[in-house]
Amino acid sequence: MGSEYSSTIAAIVQELEARRPLPPLVPQNDWNSDLTNRIQGVSVDELFDGQAVKDDTFGVSVKSGLLLWNDALDVSHKISQKIEGQTGSYWHGIMHRREPDYSNAKYWFRRAGAHAIFPALREQVLALIEERSNHASGLADYASAIQQKTDWDAFQFVDWCQDAARALDENVVEFLKATQVEEIKLLLAYSYQRAIA
Repeated sequence: MGSEYSSTIAAIVQELEARRPLPPLVPQNDWNSDLTNRIQGVSVDELFDGQAVKDDTFGVSVKSGLLLWNDALDVSHKISQKIEGQTGSYWHGIMHRREPDYSNAKYWFRRAGAHAIFPALREQVLALIEERSNHASGLADYASAIQQKTDWDAFQFVDWCQDAARALDENVVEFLKATQVEEIKLLLAYSYQRAIA
């Protein structure tokens, strides 16, 4: 579900993809406050470099997603709580999961339902496990749980993130962080494509 982003969005995505370490499951503050200000300071039209945004809901979703990836939870939340529909509920759910407010996250994931990115996310996560299999034997249970279902389980991922707060194996936490990034990237690409389609 790749995407040819506008140059403004592509530059932000490139900066966020280069983050090391990966974004925490529960951030304490913005990763880069200057980046938060830059994203906040541009309109959706400017973000899309004047490209015709045919669905404002998805255009705003892109802005919310970029802020969320930058760990600007409060700012992202102000946007996502006003976004109607399945994708807005999904962004809202991710924000609450990272807050962390796990029961509220599940409420929003229930509202989102089975999202179109789920099949691709499930495959991406299985590939992440495969890449890490030599380094983290603790991932076998995660692989088994994912393989037993035909689709991605957002509720199970909330539970795994909640369990991570109990000092799981560092390799498992890194896997969960990488999964979170893949989820954000796929939802961002989906939002972008729907904004311009």
